[in-house]
Amino acid sequence: MQIVKFPVKVKLKKFSDLIFFSQLDLIHLLARALRRTNLPIYFTQGFHPRVKISFLSGLKLGVEGQMDVVFYFREKIQPQDMVRELSPQLPKGLEIVEILS
Repeated sequence: MQIVKFPVKVKLKKFSDLIFFSQLDLIHLLARALRRTNLPIYFTQGFHPRVKISFLSGLKLGVEGQMDVVFYFREKIQPQDMVRELSPQLPKGLEIVEILS
């Protein structure tokens, strides 16, 4: 049985000490933050399921700026619900700028 996934595109801002976090570190950080929320997270299928996250644009190590990230959910969610649930879980130096879709 295939589970339907609902993508939500988000623009995140990386600044302060988090500019020294690599792309892989950010994936782990965002996955951990999502698991702490009550959102219906979509997990990859297979032997070792992981939180499904895609980076559309990334930032180099040591660079401050914005990046586009797609989070996947099992059901349709409202943008304000995502901001309300996820923002408190993000560390200082990473914030949601806007929900694009």
